[in-house]
Amino acid sequence: MSDGAQQPASRNGLGRRRGLLAIAAAVVLAGISTALWWWAVGRWRATTDDAYVNADVVQVSALTTGTVKAIAVHAGQRVRRGDLLVELDDADARIALAQAEAALAKAVRGARGLTSTAVAAEAGVAQRRSEVEAARANLAAADTALAKAQSDLARQTALAQRGFVSPDTLTALRAAVEAAEANRAAAAGALAAALAGTGQAQAQARAAVAQVDGAPLAGQPDVALAAANVRQAVLALARTRILAPVDGVAGPRSVQLGERVAQGTPVLSLVPLDGVWVDANFKETEIAALRVGQPATLTADAYGAAVVYSGRVAGIVPATGSALSLLPAQNATGNWIKVVQRVPVRIWLDPAPLAAHPLQVGLSMQASVDLHDQSGPRLGLLPEAARTQRTDVYDGAARDADALVARIVAANGPRARKARQP
Repeated sequence: MSDGAQQPASRNGLGRRRGLLAIAAAVVLAGISTALWWWAVGRWRATTDDAYVNADVVQVSALTTGTVKAIAVHAGQRVRRGDLLVELDDADARIALAQAEAALAKAVRGARGLTSTAVAAEAGVAQRRSEVEAARANLAAADTALAKAQSDLARQTALAQRGFVSPDTLTALRAAVEAAEANRAAAAGALAAALAGTGQAQAQARAAVAQVDGAPLAGQPDVALAAANVRQAVLALARTRILAPVDGVAGPRSVQLGERVAQGTPVLSLVPLDGVWVDANFKETEIAALRVGQPATLTADAYGAAVVYSGRVAGIVPATGSALSLLPAQNATGNWIKVVQRVPVRIWLDPAPLAAHPLQVGLSMQASVDLHDQSGPRLGLLPEAARTQRTDVYDGAARDADALVARIVAANGPRARKARQP
């Protein structure tokens, strides 16, 4: 019986040894596979699940003070750039614009009168100068006549001493000389008066021209000031319509109908979901091989592993998350515990997957970066992430203001006056 009992025991021991050998072989194989995977793949990837969707959230504010008259969008509604979001009561703005338009028309007509005065004054100077020339000509003629009369008197006086000329003739010649002298004095007085009038006309012309200063009608100070007031009134009226500066999805609204809002009051926020990115926080021990432009793959907890997003490393923030926090950690104490820091890395997403599976700001993501490409810079930004952001929805009001000013000036300028004359 002892031999029979030993045989099953030896078979059980042999089975256990075989099982242990199989387990050891499996462990060794798994270790070799893991080592091979790490050598071929794992060491070239940096992964983190501390990643979240982010975007440039646009906080739209009121550009002027007013009462909310209409609300055109609601939370979750997609809007296009230039769409009306909120409209404020514009009655006061329209009255101010009408007053500014009337003031500009009055200024244009006043400046037109100054221009006409300057032109008339210059014409008066020209007329005075012609009068001076005529007076000088009369004076020259009077001088000639006086010289002739004096010459005749001297010649006849010599003849009278010899008895060839009667006394009556000498008396007549002396009267002619006196008349010539009177005419010459009158001509000299007329010339002096003409010169004085010319000086006065020149002074008036200089004063009139100084008011105009040779500038065009639109460049006159009063006209320019009134035009600036019109532009300001047009902008104030346009700002009663709060427009969407970018394409996006409307967030929660912070105003209600009938509410009085001040300039700068936040109205609502817009999230451009077509341009979201991911802020992935990598451990400081993982960022040595990270470079701008490296490809990345991401998955969202909202869609699961079935939906994979592709992107590239757009930039690495030049500070850790704790250093950028509102209250940075202070480690100058005796009870210090070292904590692995995390560095925010921005990952720019390709737009194609976003169109089919949009991401909301704040969603959790898993990010994995391929580290093979080491040609990119350590710091910097992708061109897509560094492009200048600009909106043109506010430019239309300025163009409308310029067009309105031009119409008012043209309607009240000299050409308009000529067109109204029969």
